[in-house]
Amino acid sequence: MQVKKIKIVIDCRDLQIAKTGSKTYLSEILLAFSKLNYEDVEFIEIHPNRKIEFSNSFLGKLKKHISFIYWKNISLPIKAKALQADVLICTDYFLPICNFGMRRVVVFHDAFFWEYPLHYNPFWLKLFYHWAVPAAKKADVILVPSYYVQKRLNEWMKLPLEKYRVVYEAPKTIINAMSQSSVSDRFENHTKYLLHVGSLSKHKNLPFLIRAFKKATKEDCQDWELLLVGGAPSSNADNDAGSIINTIAEEEMQDKIHLIGFVPDELLHSYYTNASGYVFPSYNEGFGLPVLEAMKFHLPIIASNNTCLPEIAQNAAIYFDPYNMNDLIQALSKLMNRDNEVNISLSNHSAVLNRYSWSKSVLEITEICKAVI
Repeated sequence: MQVKKIKIVIDCRDLQIAKTGSKTYLSEILLAFSKLNYEDVEFIEIHPNRKIEFSNSFLGKLKKHISFIYWKNISLPIKAKALQADVLICTDYFLPICNFGMRRVVVFHDAFFWEYPLHYNPFWLKLFYHWAVPAAKKADVILVPSYYVQKRLNEWMKLPLEKYRVVYEAPKTIINAMSQSSVSDRFENHTKYLLHVGSLSKHKNLPFLIRAFKKATKEDCQDWELLLVGGAPSSNADNDAGSIINTIAEEEMQDKIHLIGFVPDELLHSYYTNASGYVFPSYNEGFGLPVLEAMKFHLPIIASNNTCLPEIAQNAAIYFDPYNMNDLIQALSKLMNRDNEVNISLSNHSAVLNRYSWSKSVLEITEICKAVI
């Protein structure tokens, strides 16, 4: 007798929209789902029929907003219903308003909408508060990437803890597709550099890092440079690029600190491979994927001692207070002078990394989906 398969459908629209962490999350779970071989579960991707057009004009943005609302509440559920979906997964905070007779699982990557409301477009804030949150409260499960996020969401949404499921993420799959000669040419002037990977968002605390880096390299570490890899966020209100550029100019560090911009994965592999250390001064993170990426490349890491970062990196990083300049300067000095504390943290990389894998993540998500049916 043939077993009826449970159909788990995944909203893939965000592959065309997202650029950073949320796109990495969706891409990685789709790849991991494709490798699973369940006899009783079928995974189905749902994509928009048309390519999403981008425009900075008022009409262009309005069209994109209307398209998003139509997709989530009409096109997506109709497609899922036609496929006889048992569970719908949305990884971008937003579920359809109505459940259309299927179980629903939504991913909340952080609590930034509540914590930094001024960093968001007022239109998206209203959509989040009046649509995403009520829909999430009616969802069967809210997936979160860390216990820190679970705690923060619980403070805002006041839901029973069993409503949440913590499913850890894992390092991004970064493929090396460049020749060694290309790498050598690109990095010939950066023999020693600290790396930061992430958007130029305000919560990343990069002007603070720039000022601390100047002071830390003033005397015995003058040959070090700092590379900031990543582009501006989609929200103008969250864009800290202007402040970052001004701080570099004010500190006269144009020759030492470099804004690289967004880079493809094959080039990102080269930046990690050739780096001498990684620094993550963020005020707030939901998971902190780049810390695990840096760990994967066996880079010494210094990171903020707040939010989720100690939970994720554990004893494989050196921590500092992201609000204390002297604390960050001391951490930078420890890294650049390869302090013994740094060496101890490096020795813990393998044990910490073994806790995280995308295959493990999707197995947990699958079991959660099976349990809600």
